[in-house]
Amino acid sequence: MISQLPLLGFVAWSGTGKTTLLERLIPLLGQRGLRLGVLKHTHHDFDMDQPGKDSYRLRKAGARQVMAASSRRHARIVETPDGEPPFPALLAGFDWAQLDLLLIEGFKHEHFPKIELHRSAIGRPLLFPEDGEVMALVSDSPQATTLPQFDFEALPAIADFICAWLSERQGASPHQDRIADHDQQPPAQAALLASQALIRQPLRLSALAMTAIPHPAGDGYLPAHLGQDANGILQVSPTSAFMPSALPAANCLIELDPSRPAIAPGERVWVRPLAGWMP
Repeated sequence: MISQLPLLGFVAWSGTGKTTLLERLIPLLGQRGLRLGVLKHTHHDFDMDQPGKDSYRLRKAGARQVMAASSRRHARIVETPDGEPPFPALLAGFDWAQLDLLLIEGFKHEHFPKIELHRSAIGRPLLFPEDGEVMALVSDSPQATTLPQFDFEALPAIADFICAWLSERQGASPHQDRIADHDQQPPAQAALLASQALIRQPLRLSALAMTAIPHPAGDGYLPAHLGQDANGILQVSPTSAFMPSALPAANCLIELDPSRPAIAPGERVWVRPLAGWMP
């Protein structure tokens, strides 16, 4: 069951900066439309409650589980005198209907896809390839590995990599072939196909426009082809920019803003990858 859940771990030796990276990365993933949860491993005797608060007093009086709830949030604190709960039990505590992705900090001995963080000054070896579930590396210096590598400051590229990976996990969309024929569809049908694809694929990626994109006159979405350069930077071109003989299938939709002037090559635009898009 665990392998079917949208889990992505961030693993590293202590002091590498996992929390700092996540704190900076989460807003970018949220801008791309993801609803995120976080599971963080911490030291044995941590306490998120505050002495003197009612919930703290009730726990100290002997309650094994205390939930504090308000109109904006709620939190449940569970005493575990018999030891740390199994990893699946921790996952079961999340409301998966409200999440697109669960980020996991720590738990490096559990099995799920991971991004490794590495700082040379720490003086510790890479977890990869001993941990074969590491799929990318964030490092302060180039490493001799075949994994995709990112600098700690390359946050937009890391966010795009995560969204591309998540999009690939979701599988192909039954609407994708029909979206490729967007330019041959009447405007009303094209808008319907676009809306159907967006319902299935909520992710938003930031990509560099490779060609000029005129000011939109109608549709809010433009079929396009999305790819990556050798450095992992996302690049997008409308399918209308290709010669008919070389026309690739649309694998994304460019979001068009009627209030924005024409987009010049090199400017960033928001795109919605169609389910099944692979970098």
